[in-house]
Amino acid sequence: MLKGKNAVILLILSVIAGLVYLTPFLRFSFYDQMKEALQLTDIQIGAIGAVYGTFNVASYAPGGFLAEKFDTKKLLLVSCAGMFLCTVWYSFYPGYAALLIIHALYGVFSVGTFWSAYLKTVRGLASEREQGKVFGISEGLRGLGQTAVAFLCLGVLGLFATNELGFKAVLWVNAVSFAVMFLAVLFFIPRSQKDRASGQEEGKQGAKKENLILKSLKSPSIWNCIFIIMCGYALWNTVNGYLGTYCTRVLHIPENISSTLSIIRSYIIVFVAGVTGGILMDKFPSKGHGMMAAFACTLLSVLGVLVTGNVLMLCVAMTVVLSYMVNAIKSTYWSILGDAGIPPEDTGMATGIISLIGLTPDIFVSPVISRFITWGETNGSVERGFLLMWAWMGAWALLGIAFSWILKQRRKKLGIQ
Repeated sequence: MLKGKNAVILLILSVIAGLVYLTPFLRFSFYDQMKEALQLTDIQIGAIGAVYGTFNVASYAPGGFLAEKFDTKKLLLVSCAGMFLCTVWYSFYPGYAALLIIHALYGVFSVGTFWSAYLKTVRGLASEREQGKVFGISEGLRGLGQTAVAFLCLGVLGLFATNELGFKAVLWVNAVSFAVMFLAVLFFIPRSQKDRASGQEEGKQGAKKENLILKSLKSPSIWNCIFIIMCGYALWNTVNGYLGTYCTRVLHIPENISSTLSIIRSYIIVFVAGVTGGILMDKFPSKGHGMMAAFACTLLSVLGVLVTGNVLMLCVAMTVVLSYMVNAIKSTYWSILGDAGIPPEDTGMATGIISLIGLTPDIFVSPVISRFITWGETNGSVERGFLLMWAWMGAWALLGIAFSWILKQRRKKLGIQ
């Protein structure tokens, strides 16, 4: 499907997309080690996640403008450099207040200067009929890069006697990875071919963009995409953020084994779900049909984890199945834009607006789930807190089914073939 230069561009973009979300989300794989090394509470880790999520969301709309105005190569270089410097600072364990600032900056560099530019470029690498495949392949490559770095981090962590030293080394592995990707962008990504408009033309473009923003905010297509993506992202964020510590605290699996399972669920499964999910999604009559099936399977997987809780190996297997489903949704939900009736030329602005609202789970998932867990602990059973988490996930899956049905009906109404 992709050859030569386009394949290289997709590979580099996908690996960076993996890294910019691996580092801020190290708690996904190393929750308990991070908690010990930095001497943090569950509530503080939740607050760090909320700060990161808030700046993520605040950066989506500006990111849409940046993707339209600036060369993709420059934005990628800024992102890699910014993530490198923040991670080096992080490695010195500068204290809780500084960690909040670092994660705020992570939000700017992983979204504001990267996200919409990434989506716009990837969408432009393939035809509308192949959107599921190209986004699925990108998600798969992203997962491969994350897996390689995450397992390297796990190996490095095991070389040290304490989590304090080991987690510091993990941060340096991430920093070096950003430096390598900076060089890859510098030498292998070409400059974007952009029209050099005159000042008068730029003024017209600015007025056009203002009209496009207002039009987008009133568009049922945009809101349909927002709600589907919000449901999928809330599920993904919950699964990746808290299944690891669930295995440690409820299933009583040792930390190192739990981290290994978290890496498998969070990164290896990303590759498998990305490639197979994209192929399967394109085989459904519409993206609405495919998303309905994916959310329904996610709901069944949540129920599966609940009913197998007393059978360790079966329960662990069900967490892997659940991870596959939420990653299959996440790897393909950007492919719904065409079925919703959003034209390719509006992608940059549309993704900025959709992301601004649809990815708000970055703000509220961590604080909500951390409070569920803390409530369970203070009432004598952490398992009770996790039961609330499973109910939360079931609700999001049901909403996802409903909004996917609306997408199916909208495609039919618009007469999209």
